[in-house]
Amino acid sequence: GMVLELTASGIAFDKADLTAPAGVPFQIKFTNNDAGIPHDVAIHKDSPAGDVVWQGEIFSGTDTRTYDVPALPAGTYGFSCTVHPNMTGTLTVK
Repeated sequence: GMVLELTASGIAFDKADLTAPAGVPFQIKFTNNDAGIPHDVAIHKDSPAGDVVWQGEIFSGTDTRTYDVPALPAGTYGFSCTVHPNMTGTLTVK
C-alpha cells in the first residue's frame, strides 16, 4: 500500500499538501523531530476545522510512528496536529 511521509519540526509540518488513494487503506509514516514535544496527525472532513474522521496516536519526539489509516472516500480533507491546531495541511483523496 501507499506510505505517505510527514515530518514535524519546529512545531510545523514539513508538507502542506498530501495525496492518498481513495477507497483503500494507506499509511502515514510520521516523524516527530521536536524533542520532548508531543505531536500527532488527525484527518478532518473538508478542512482542518472539520470533524475528525481519524486520529493517530500522540507521541513525543524524537521518534517515528507508522500510522495505519483506514480507507477514505474520495474528497478533500484537512490534516492537523491535535496538540498544536496551528499545524495544518490539506489531504486530497482521489
